Order: sequence, then C-alpha cells, then structure tokens
Amino acid sequence: MLSILIPVYNVDVTKLVKSLFKQCSRHKIRFEILVYDDCSEAKYKAKNQELSSLFGVNYLELKENLGRSKIRNWLVKSAIYDKVLFLDSDSKLVGKSYIKDYLAVIDEADVVVGGRIYSKRPPRAKSKYLHWLYGSNKESKSARVRNRDKANYFHTNNFLANRQIFDQVKFNEEIVGYGYEDLAFGHIVVNCNMSILHIDNPVEHVGLETNKVFLQKTENAIGNLIEYQRQGILTTTQLQRYAKLITALGLREFVSNQLELRADGYKARLVDNKARLYEFSLWKLYLYFRATQD
Repeated sequence: MLSILIPVYNVDVTKLVKSLFKQCSRHKIRFEILVYDDCSEAKYKAKNQELSSLFGVNYLELKENLGRSKIRNWLVKSAIYDKVLFLDSDSKLVGKSYIKDYLAVIDEADVVVGGRIYSKRPPRAKSKYLHWLYGSNKESKSARVRNRDKANYFHTNNFLANRQIFDQVKFNEEIVGYGYEDLAFGHIVVNCNMSILHIDNPVEHVGLETNKVFLQKTENAIGNLIEYQRQGILTTTQLQRYAKLITALGLREFVSNQLELRADGYKARLVDNKARLYEFSLWKLYLYFRATQD
C-alpha cells in the first residue's frame, strides 16, 4: 500500500524510521520503508545499520554518492507499492497521527504535500540562526496559504504521491547541489496537469545549516534557478517577479549597481546575525542580477 522513501546523507535516522514503523504497524497497513544511504560517514552508517533488523525496512548503503536527484529517482524505481511517501532524513515527526493524516487523503490528489515547520525556539547555536529565521518565516506556512500557490509552495521534504506520476515527472539529475529542485518538481507536476493538495501534516526540519553554509547553498541555488529558467521550468518565483518588475521599470542597472555596492556588507551582516530578512532578499536579488547579466 505505502512505500516510504528516505534518502540519507550524514544523518542518524533511527528515531525517525522507528517512529514511522510504529505508526504504520499500528494502522495495520502493508508498507515498506526504504532507507538508502548516499555514502555517509562511517559513524552515521554504524548508527543506521541497526535498521536492517526491522521487518519491512530495507536499509541499503550505496557504494558511490549519487546526489540529491538521482538517489530519489532510484528510490522510486525500487518502491513496490502504488503510493510513495518521500521524507528528508533530517525530519522529525511532530505528532502520532502523521501516517493516519496522510491515509485520510491518500486518494484525493496525485500529490499531497504535508509541509514543514521549524522549532518555535531559535537554535542554541547562533551560527545556525539565519537558516532557522528564514525557514520559520518563509517556508513554514499553513495548508490554506500553500494551496493558494500550489507549485511555488511545493517542498520535496514531505510529500505523498501516486507512483505512476514518476513515469512523467522525475527529479532532474542534470541539476546538482542545493536549490529550487522543490519548486521545479512542483511546476512540472502542474504543467503535466496533475493535481497537488497541500494539507497540514508537517514534519519539523531539524537539519539546520550554519549561516556560512546556508549562504553558500543559496549561491548555488541561484545558479540552479537560472538553469531552470533557461529550460522554461521556473519563471514565476518571487525573486524572478521582483527582478522582472525592476527591469520593466527601467531600473535594473541602477538597482544592480546599488546592490553591488552593498552586497559584501549584506553578506557579512547575515553571517553575524546582524541583518534582517529583507537584506537576505536583497542579497539574493544581487546574486540573480549578477548571474543574468547580458
């Protein structure tokens, strides 16, 4: 009935998998949990290997790193049931009805998105504050809000889908690294005339990055966005709409020059937790303009 697919890289997923196993067993459904390790460090493999003893759990260690997209496509090919539930390994179940809430809407759409939340308290490590602040304010949205713009609020960290959609929609293996693969996948689903339903069934995102790493990944994400834009997959993100408006008003050169003067300052302030979110948005706009220069 249900294949739960979890790609793993340098995360201890034993607690997450055991919680999923317990909930699935309680509802007496046919299920499998596929946990594929994408060449993690030995200490994480040592912890996760105990999952091999759980009935219905298939724990596999890959011999080479496949990357975010290829490993997800492989998980789908390996799944045996018609419904697949994707979960990121750095997720935490926040309720005992997680599986039950998905089962309640399992046939209501081609894709059902549960959402993500962040801890209400900021992280103790101040070096991870930016990721928490951005996620809490920009990514953690109710189903009511997300259903207004189904594709642009799509996240691959927690979604249920009909396995058959992957005959038409696959994770793009040509795009490497972090950034915008969620939105690209959501837009492709919509463009293929498949339905998306957002519900309030979130998991907590616990894998916060340091400010420096989060900014590095953001730079990579802008590069991915440009490639998706070139392919005609992503053209309506908020960042692209702002850039288009500024360009239409004939202000691109002026704004781009002003942002370039301030970019290093924005970045330094973001690393030191002295900037506000609007400065992060301006820094991203600077990156976008720099990457799309004629």
